[in-house]
Amino acid sequence: MRLRFYHANLLSESIRENGTPAFDVQDGEIWCDGGKITFRGLKSEASEILRTMTSPQFDEEIDCGGDLLMPGMKNMHTHSPMTFLRSYAEGLPLDRWLNEAVFPMEALLDADSVEAFTKVAILEYLRNGTTAIFDMYHFEKSVAKACSDMGMRFLLCGNVNLYTGSLSDNESRMRMLHDKFHSPMGGFRLGAHAEYTNDIPMLEMLNSLAHEWKAPFYTHMAETKKEVEECIAKYGKSPVELFCDLGLFDYGGGIFHGVWLSDRDLALLKEHGVGIISNPGSNGKLASGMAPYKRIISAGIPMGFGTDGPASNNALDLFREIYLAGMYSKLTEQDAIAIPDEVFLDAALNNGAKIAGLELGDAADFILLDTHLPNMYPREHMVPQILYSANGANVRMTVIDGKILYRDGKYPFVSDLEGIYEDFDRHLKEIVSKKRGNHS
Repeated sequence: MRLRFYHANLLSESIRENGTPAFDVQDGEIWCDGGKITFRGLKSEASEILRTMTSPQFDEEIDCGGDLLMPGMKNMHTHSPMTFLRSYAEGLPLDRWLNEAVFPMEALLDADSVEAFTKVAILEYLRNGTTAIFDMYHFEKSVAKACSDMGMRFLLCGNVNLYTGSLSDNESRMRMLHDKFHSPMGGFRLGAHAEYTNDIPMLEMLNSLAHEWKAPFYTHMAETKKEVEECIAKYGKSPVELFCDLGLFDYGGGIFHGVWLSDRDLALLKEHGVGIISNPGSNGKLASGMAPYKRIISAGIPMGFGTDGPASNNALDLFREIYLAGMYSKLTEQDAIAIPDEVFLDAALNNGAKIAGLELGDAADFILLDTHLPNMYPREHMVPQILYSANGANVRMTVIDGKILYRDGKYPFVSDLEGIYEDFDRHLKEIVSKKRGNHS
């Protein structure tokens, strides 16, 4: 499909001389052909090109009504199937939340239920303007199938831990995923759940794969104070120091959360080219703490954002994450201008994808943000408006790979929306029934 999106305010990006990101809003438009953007620029430039056209060049021309065309949000840490646990285990810290509530329920999952639960998450991503996810979960092929069926761009992150099989089982699964998923619409990155859910032999196996493939590595790390303290007590090193010493970050990568980091940790992450994917909503809800944004940025470490799973957040809305990050950074530093707003917006639109190795180039992934709603007036100073005023409800349209997957409350590529919800409810009831049976 050849599409033209016109009569739009276009969010343009640039880099200042000091290396910081800058954004501007211009009267412009976007054209795409299939999955690629063929034109992105000013209305005046588009008009000049259109004058030279001798025949219609578009299958559809979409009037954006003066709303804001901008890159889509990149949700670079998700556990999509955990929609079935949304609001299930409230008021618990991370270790009890995992061991007492989450893990016992996850043990009852199967491939079909994971696919069903992921589809509901994708509906939420699309509704909230997310155009790519970096997902870590069991039954990776089911997550991938749901994403592929619904047009979501995705990366799978290795979820190796002591509960997902033997050392050889985990190695075989990583090799299968590495071989199977390597397209722009669905890729794979090597990873482990965390230090505290693995042992040294398992981590050494992963290190061997990282060096064999010359691959970056990703994991939950430094999420809670308890995690870091227990790792130091066990190994005499912080999780960052342990993984760097093992060689797991020799080819770069990223850590999810990065809340409890020493200056030495930050220096090591910078040295190894490791980025941080922050999850302020989840970290706040589980009372884990808040990432040291000022220290991360000052250390020159790239940063992105993720929602984490819907069980610990409970929403899958990146607009809310950048709002929280902006607020928390001001509070923790006691400085209203601790970090420029543009840094957080760039993290959500660009930097998170770079950390995950998601190279999009001219991919036709973008969203249309409704600026005619009351929360966006006056319609100026657009960067702080996006950061502090907008939310997922402002998203009018989500385009991925040149396909309009969400538009004004509807999902054009979903043939049976109610069927997705019915499947979700059926699988959830089956799991709840199994859980009750296990306790009878």
